[in-house]
Amino acid sequence: MGIGKILKNNGIRVVEAKRFGTPGIYERFDGISRNGEREQFTATIDGSEIAFHPKGETTPPDFRFTPYDRLHPETAQPLHDDALLSELAARMADAPARWGKYRFDAMGIPAAYTYLGQLIAHDLTWDKAHANGCPSRFRPATLDFGSVSHGNGPAPQTTSGCPGEFTLGRTNAGRPDDLPRGADGDPRLADTRNDQNLTLSQLVVLVTKFYQVCAAQSTGQPDAALTARRHLQWIVLHDYLPRVIDPVVYRDVMASGEWPLLGEGAGLVPIEFAAASFRLGHAMVRYRYPHWRQGGSGASLRDLLRFTHHSASSRLVETGDGKRLPDDWTVDWALLLPGDHAPGLSASIDENLAHTLFALPDTIGDCLASAPPPQGTGTGTINLAEHTLLRGNHLHLPSGQSLSAFAHARLRTAGAAPLPRRLPTPRLAQTRSPELAAFLASESAAALRSDTPLWFYFLREADIHASGQHFGPLASRITMETIYRAIWNDPEGILRRDFKPDIASLHGRFDLKALHDHVRTHWKPVT
Repeated sequence: MGIGKILKNNGIRVVEAKRFGTPGIYERFDGISRNGEREQFTATIDGSEIAFHPKGETTPPDFRFTPYDRLHPETAQPLHDDALLSELAARMADAPARWGKYRFDAMGIPAAYTYLGQLIAHDLTWDKAHANGCPSRFRPATLDFGSVSHGNGPAPQTTSGCPGEFTLGRTNAGRPDDLPRGADGDPRLADTRNDQNLTLSQLVVLVTKFYQVCAAQSTGQPDAALTARRHLQWIVLHDYLPRVIDPVVYRDVMASGEWPLLGEGAGLVPIEFAAASFRLGHAMVRYRYPHWRQGGSGASLRDLLRFTHHSASSRLVETGDGKRLPDDWTVDWALLLPGDHAPGLSASIDENLAHTLFALPDTIGDCLASAPPPQGTGTGTINLAEHTLLRGNHLHLPSGQSLSAFAHARLRTAGAAPLPRRLPTPRLAQTRSPELAAFLASESAAALRSDTPLWFYFLREADIHASGQHFGPLASRITMETIYRAIWNDPEGILRRDFKPDIASLHGRFDLKALHDHVRTHWKPVT
């Protein structure tokens, strides 16, 4: 059975499902599924919480529902033959494009924000309801950084009844500068995807230290975790999003406090966000960071992928307590954040991906929760471009042109700031790589020009409208509204409460650099 979806019930338009670890397609609650098997479900609405259970049986421990919504009705069938999309991915990987000839910097996005975006994506698509034995419930998508705060080990109980902890692991030299790990190096995290690469796992370490600082300074405060969460939400809303979102879109959503494109509904993550618009973050990844480690040494993306448990050729080292991160492979955040020096930058957002992304280890997992894992090539690797294009095709995502027309109509009806018209067909083929441009202009690629795969359309939109310096207008609208609403969905979050950061910053505002500086000044190992 394929990736599942419930089309509509009590306002839930799409829910991807895994039943007993196997993806299933459940189209209606009356039990008729595409593969002819009968499944009966009932939906229990408990306030804003939504529970799904098979009729007549107890939900087993491995029963999973990860909910997604749809902005645009799904296509009746995949838009393209898989072979054509595989050919497009192969042309994206052609030399010299893959060796960086057409790669540029995103001048306003220091490299650390690439991985903050990945952490945000994981938190929004993390299966919160089943982490650590929590009740089998689903709430509207909420950016609360629970994927960081909920661990696997023994921990105190939070007010929700779910175990939560903020612990660190030690490097091979005994310093608390890594994720907590088991004997074989496996990350003791609620969301193990946060060990997909070393920069991401080091960001989790930084966030964990920030939680610990808030706890140490929380005398007289009821909830240090809430304080930390609100500061992180502030960084996302006032620091991260202004860097990656089209400024017209950002100002419109911030001024209105509304999400007219998403519309009313259950507040679930749109599949167009999870499978297309927020995957523009992959384009921001560099194949090498000239200055990354303590002492100023650089790191290639391949290095960063190997210092994880996910890598088949993991470079975690054996110690008496198990596999641990080498002490000289901890990040120096000052090299990846703005400061007195020019920071390392993210790559420009366009179709010229870092060449390492065309041969990722097939153990890396995926940030679209509940979908099947990426399909390997038979060589132990996956081509990320091919995987993303095929995934969108199998999810029946609309073309970029169709979604653009749909968004125009909905925003016009709502009286929101209009979007530019859809991308001109000739411009779609005018890529920086002449090899890719020749393929896109060919007769065999005519279907790609008229019905452009959504993720590739967003890559071209960012290049055409913003020279790769931030997301294009349509991807910005989807991304901004999704994340803004996810912060609003937190009843104790910064959009529902009168909150201003109370952490001093030398440069006058609280952002990711200020968080790092605060941790560097105030963090002490927890004894």
